[in-house]
Amino acid sequence: MAQEQQSRPAQQSYAVLGPSLKVGAACGCAGFLFGGTSGILKGTTPFLFATAASIQTFALGTTFWACRSAILETGFVAEQTPTDFVKASSLAGGVSGGLIAILTRGRRNVIPATLMWSVIGGVGQIGYARYSEGAIARKDLPKEDFWTRMAKRSWFPLKVLSDDEYAEMLREKMLKVDVEIAVLEDKIAALRGQQTAVSGQANAEPTP
Repeated sequence: MAQEQQSRPAQQSYAVLGPSLKVGAACGCAGFLFGGTSGILKGTTPFLFATAASIQTFALGTTFWACRSAILETGFVAEQTPTDFVKASSLAGGVSGGLIAILTRGRRNVIPATLMWSVIGGVGQIGYARYSEGAIARKDLPKEDFWTRMAKRSWFPLKVLSDDEYAEMLREKMLKVDVEIAVLEDKIAALRGQQTAVSGQANAEPTP
């Protein structure tokens, strides 16, 4: 029992720290690319810009995810709602943004960074929730191939027909064919009538 009680805090710490480091590593890679690009555009040393940006984004991502996980684990023990996730992300964004700002940019930037990253955290969580809902809705829909999806576009020249639409199209074409056949039969009957009349007139004329 004592060993189990001692192992639980370690497992909880790893459950928070492991994903936080993964998020921090992803943010650090993005920061490295962004910093290197900024350094190239500014004409200065790209490696220094990339290194500084990667360190800051790694610390920001790790701190944000660790704070968010800790808030969700301790502050919202009951069934968590989307609003709880937004609150946790906003609070974690403010804490992590303010902490990184005071370490890297001084006390003057603490309040602006806290407000900015709180908004970014909340808005990002809302956007992720909307995307997840859309992904779940799209998952329930039947899978379609590329050409079927393209054919449903209004600007695409082709169109996908259902069985009923295809049958209706065939009926319309058959109706047009029947009408054309009827017109041809009328013309043939008229020509035969003219031919019969001409033949009758020729037979009625007296021979010299």
